[in-house]
Amino acid sequence: MSNPFLSVVIANYNYGCFLEDALNSILSQNVGQDVEVIVCDAKSTDNSVDIIRKFAKGLPSNTNVEEWLHGGNNLNFKPGIISWWCSEKDSGQSEAFNKGFSHARGEWLTWLNADEIYLPGALRAFVSKAKRLQSANWITSNMLSFDDETRTVVHVSWGPHLQPWFLRKNHAPHAVFGPSSFLRRSLYEQLGPIDESFRYAMDVDYWARLTMAGISQTRLNIMCWAFRIHRHSKTAGNQDNGIAEERDGECVRWHTQNSYFYKYSLRNIWYILWLLCRVLDGSMIVKIVKQVAYTGSSIDSIVGGNR
Repeated sequence: MSNPFLSVVIANYNYGCFLEDALNSILSQNVGQDVEVIVCDAKSTDNSVDIIRKFAKGLPSNTNVEEWLHGGNNLNFKPGIISWWCSEKDSGQSEAFNKGFSHARGEWLTWLNADEIYLPGALRAFVSKAKRLQSANWITSNMLSFDDETRTVVHVSWGPHLQPWFLRKNHAPHAVFGPSSFLRRSLYEQLGPIDESFRYAMDVDYWARLTMAGISQTRLNIMCWAFRIHRHSKTAGNQDNGIAEERDGECVRWHTQNSYFYKYSLRNIWYILWLLCRVLDGSMIVKIVKQVAYTGSSIDSIVGGNR
């Protein structure tokens, strides 16, 4: 059994109501053996494990699919898209992602939260681009957000198409969006694991570490990832003051430990240069056009086909 090209790690805790959507958004891409899924469940008490077992097609927990295939009593086993999974307590998403990456076999790595989905064709487009561009180490794409109650798109985020060298430093803003960021395994091994002390800012901390290491983004200019806004979401749901303070404190900490300082303010010359470059490379215009085109659209119609 050959190793997959991309490993997607899904972190889940009591999101059984969303998990099947996340898994189907990958399975429906028809990427075959190019993509594997690793699910790290934090000992959910809902129906999450039943859903995982459905997609694992008989693969036991904490068992590598290659080891299982080579077992003497598993000659009739036909692996599903899940190549490893577990259901055990963890300290949060950061630990779950690191744990999943430790079992990943792919040349490329990314993650997906269980309440999110990939948009049609996104993973096929990534695999095609990454195989063509052997020099790429970090590929980033774009996202939209939708309201789970109304099932409509409420926001579009579209990153810059180009990044001049002077905007690859700790003074420049960046636009990198969670699971629309794909990282070569060798780079993850070089930079080290996600900082598990972060509960909210683990992604922006890692993007800062990549930027400070001088790693350039390769852009994949498609709509890749859909963020679900719902009342149970850790980042977008109802939150008390303690959670907000913790998030703010983490942002201050990642700024400090990475020496990564910038402001989205017209008083910041680097922000003005960033905006100017985005106008010149066309990405700001594309963002506006996409925002107008998608806002208010049904996420179900978008997921039902390419747009």
